[in-house]
Amino acid sequence: MRIDRALLLPSLLAALVAPGLPAQEPDEAALREGRDKKLASEFLKKAEWILDFDKARAEAKKTGKILFAYFTRSYAP
Repeated sequence: MRIDRALLLPSLLAALVAPGLPAQEPDEAALREGRDKKLASEFLKKAEWILDFDKARAEAKKTGKILFAYFTRSYAP
């Protein structure tokens, strides 16, 4: 039996990634709830976070500070 190598890697990746995917995308309220839960964690309380990227970018430009972005999804492990 001949295996098409061009299809092997994508098939393996799909098999490894698919079980970790949620059954459906969470709605906006669930994402906000997850965000708020993460923001309540002790390590994130140590700084004031600006949740609007454009506002954060303007503040960084105004103060001359660098911009630190923390991206996450509430269903990520």
